[in-house]
Amino acid sequence: MHNITINRYTVDTPAPARMPLRLLSSSTFKRLLVAGSLLLPLATTSVAAEEREPAEVYRQVCSHCHNLDKAVGPMITMPFPETAWEARGTYIRNTVRQGRAAMPSLREAKVSNAELDELIDALLRGELANAAAGEE
Repeated sequence: MHNITINRYTVDTPAPARMPLRLLSSSTFKRLLVAGSLLLPLATTSVAAEEREPAEVYRQVCSHCHNLDKAVGPMITMPFPETAWEARGTYIRNTVRQGRAAMPSLREAKVSNAELDELIDALLRGELANAAAGEE
């Protein structure tokens, strides 16, 4: 017990609990450090709670450069013939993930694989013209 005096009154308080301090061995510390560093990417990965619609992904991610007014990148509103879909889709996916010229690479945290698949499908079908024009 400890005695604490507050404004002329003495109060008995229990002694603070003391935890025994035990240092980790260097090998245990190294193992914990390695395990923690392996888990760090999982803690920093952003996972979308909900998948966004292709037009929303376009407006939030693509429209800054791919738009009708001041296109930095190629316009993405025209439909492609079905025979070109597979090749164009692969090209677009690789460009989005790896980048190209002025196009930065976009990680899965920014655009999930499922969102990218839907975005590419909508793009190849020409379904993003309204989004590119700023319409709903």
